[in-house]
Amino acid sequence: MKRRTLLIALWPVAAIAEPGLAQAVRERLQQPEWLRGEFTQTKKVPGFAKPLVSRGDFVLARGRGVLWRTVKPFASELRLTQNEIRATQGGQTAMRLDAAREPAVRLITTLMFSLLNGDVSGLADVFELNGSVKGAGWQLSLSPKPGPLQQVLKKVELEGDGFVRRIQLFEANGDESLIQLTGQRVDAAPEPGLFQ
Repeated sequence: MKRRTLLIALWPVAAIAEPGLAQAVRERLQQPEWLRGEFTQTKKVPGFAKPLVSRGDFVLARGRGVLWRTVKPFASELRLTQNEIRATQGGQTAMRLDAAREPAVRLITTLMFSLLNGDVSGLADVFELNGSVKGAGWQLSLSPKPGPLQQVLKKVELEGDGFVRRIQLFEANGDESLIQLTGQRVDAAPEPGLFQ
C-alpha cells in the first residue's frame, strides 16, 4: 500500500495554539460534498538515488470515501471507504482489507479522510498540532500522540488555503512522501456508484 519548503515571509504570521488553530484552519477550508483534483506524489526512500514519482487524480466524497487513481508510472486505483481499503490494477483486485477483520483499516481510512479534508478536529485526536495562518493560507505540523501511530509516522505537515494543497509525510522508517494536490474543484455530479 502506498504511504504517503517553508518560505520565510517578510511580514508576520500568526502562530495560533489549539483550539484556536483548529478553528482558524476550519474557517478557511471549503467543505464540499464531492471534490476532484490531481496529485503528484514524490516518495524518497533511503538507499534509492532517485525519488519515486507518481501522478494521477482523486475523488473525495465526504462521508463516503476517497478514490486515488494513479495514472503514471502505471495505472492503479486505491479506494478507501470507512469499511475497507481496496487496491486494483488492470481491473483486478490486488489487495482488499476489511475493517471488520483488520482494526487498523478504520484508523488508516479515518486518518486519510482527515488529511485530505483538512479535518483538524479529527487530526487533533491522534496528533499534537502546531501551525500558523496568514491571510487565506495556513500550515499545520502534526506530531503523533503516544501510541501505535508513532511506530509508523514521525511527523505530517499540511499546507493549504480553501483546500489542502500539500501533504508531507515523514515516516518512522526514514521514508518521506510529498503529495501535492492541484486543480481541486467541487463536483456536483459524481460518478454513480463510485463508493458502493
